[in-house]
Amino acid sequence: MKDFESMHDPDSYYRVVVQGNDGAIKGYADKAQWTTANGSLTGEDQRRESIRLTRLDSGAIEDVPLANVKAVFFVHDFTGEDQRRDLRFHDHLPATQCLWVRVRFDDGETIEGLINNTHDFVVGSGFLMAPADTLGNNWLIYVPKKKLMGFEVLGLRPKTKSLSMLDEHA
Repeated sequence: MKDFESMHDPDSYYRVVVQGNDGAIKGYADKAQWTTANGSLTGEDQRRESIRLTRLDSGAIEDVPLANVKAVFFVHDFTGEDQRRDLRFHDHLPATQCLWVRVRFDDGETIEGLINNTHDFVVGSGFLMAPADTLGNNWLIYVPKKKLMGFEVLGLRPKTKSLSMLDEHA
């Protein structure tokens, strides 16, 4: 099996895990296919029907439909973590550009994170969320709203490094 990790320049590709009803697909997504503006998804991203990946398991290039996807996790590495660490209090941070939210997926999983404090998460079909746990493997998550059963705003927070990184690539 080829070493796909060495073939994918981290400046050009994101490591992603697409979580769907049939399990997870791990792979590399070209950064150019996510046209973000100020850490928010553009109209083009809102209408996205699939994500093109080079699969980690086979090296095959595949367009993965987003119709039944729970979320697209942007990860530091593919090994993940055995235990989830809840991080619920951010009282030491000044309140500014982001909303601290809790989302509940239709399978019952709950994740907290930060999203840009704009109207994009209301009007779009999905949104980008930086996980509250900055020490975890996931550094960014694309959340399609049709897979959500709950959405709570918990507070206001400063922009995270993950959302700021997207501004740099815009």
